[in-house]
Amino acid sequence: MKKRSFSLMELSLVGVLALMFVVFSILNGSAFYQSYNLLNIFKSAGSMALMVLGLTWVIGAGEMDCSFPEVASCASMIFAWMLNQRYDPTLCLVVSLLSGVIFGLLTSLLVVRFHFHSLITTIAVSTIAGAVANIIYKGSVLSIKGLNSTWMYKFFSKSPLGLPMVFVVALVLFALALLVQEKTRFGQYLYALSENPQAVKESGVKNGLVRTCVFVFSAFMAAFGGIIYVLTVYKSGQPSMGTSFFLNGFTCVFLGAMVLKLGKTQVVGTFIGALVLAALTSGLTMQGAGFAVGQVIKGLLLIMGVAVVTVYRRRTIPRGRKMKYE
Repeated sequence: MKKRSFSLMELSLVGVLALMFVVFSILNGSAFYQSYNLLNIFKSAGSMALMVLGLTWVIGAGEMDCSFPEVASCASMIFAWMLNQRYDPTLCLVVSLLSGVIFGLLTSLLVVRFHFHSLITTIAVSTIAGAVANIIYKGSVLSIKGLNSTWMYKFFSKSPLGLPMVFVVALVLFALALLVQEKTRFGQYLYALSENPQAVKESGVKNGLVRTCVFVFSAFMAAFGGIIYVLTVYKSGQPSMGTSFFLNGFTCVFLGAMVLKLGKTQVVGTFIGALVLAALTSGLTMQGAGFAVGQVIKGLLLIMGVAVVTVYRRRTIPRGRKMKYE
């Protein structure tokens, strides 16, 4: 079997990541590449990557999901409130994750069953999830009592092989997702939906089931991401993760379309995109750059990633049919 070779364009984001490390190492000196800072970059990248793992497949299937930051917020608030009420930590985790599944099922019901536009639907679901998150503690951050004693906090405080546990968990889950994406029929159907859904339907594939799975998985991973941020960063429930997470999440996913499968969002690219954003944030912070400067750069990166996906899909999608997020 002939091995596939990769073009320079397909490896461009890897080059961007390497160049970024070189530039920030020169500008910031050893402070940037010392182990403490690198571990923080890995920790930040792992957390964001987990939150948007499901979003990668939603966009890969030609749909859109704007609800993931608020679903994460809602899950974080449910998790924090239940822990403060002294419920069993495992039950708190399960219920919080189930909240994500419920939002995913609501989205899929409206999109798959009633044929609502996924962009409009997920904006509505985002509004509901955000409202629930704010209702739980009247819009305030909810500090958690006794979080340090829970098995989840202790688990994510470990550093196997010297790496943050959240980064290791992200590596494992992304490796499993890669196997599903590349080695199963589900992965084939996933990308076929964005290119020619009619052909997929005529071949007997239950495309509604595939789309339901990606919406539910996206919301589940968003909820999981929200809990991860509670355990590793905030130590509290957050009623709003909207602004920065929204931009960062989409930037990770669309930048990932510049890796391996050019123009297609996929899990390897999303993981590298998360590393790029984490390194960028760290480097800019050390340079004393303001929040607005980082947002401008991330916005430009998002435009670049969307441009790659748009150009690719205009070449592959049959003429006269719009992309679902247009």
